[in-house]
Amino acid sequence: MHFVFGGAFNGKRKWVKDTYKEQGVIWISAYEQAEIPKSVEAGRVTVFEGVEVWVRELIVKGFTVKEASAFLEQAISRWDKQCDRLVLIGTEIGKGIVPMEEEDRMWRDACGYVYQLIVKKADRVDQIWYGIPTRLKGEERR
Repeated sequence: MHFVFGGAFNGKRKWVKDTYKEQGVIWISAYEQAEIPKSVEAGRVTVFEGVEVWVRELIVKGFTVKEASAFLEQAISRWDKQCDRLVLIGTEIGKGIVPMEEEDRMWRDACGYVYQLIVKKADRVDQIWYGIPTRLKGEERR
């Protein structure tokens, strides 16, 4: 599993497309799809973009932070087993700022927990900031 994260509009999508352009990628965007996929097509590189959108969706539906984290952990484990290479893209939404509204705080907290779970399971983690990649985990760490 490969996790790519960074700020909004910081070049994550372009970097992932460039990195995996030769590998026949299946691209699933939470920005265009309302529901969390139950399964993925086997045997390909599959990119899920907008993990934070699915986290938000669960919080809005009434999931607690713990329930949302557990639900997505199970989904991500399932997806990782179904495809050759799973690439998850998530936007950093907190950077230490505590939102005023309780629902927004829950979203921020759940994203933090989900991203921690992803990083723990991922064999590669890259942060993209203003188009510049920084490897945080994996063989070619810089």
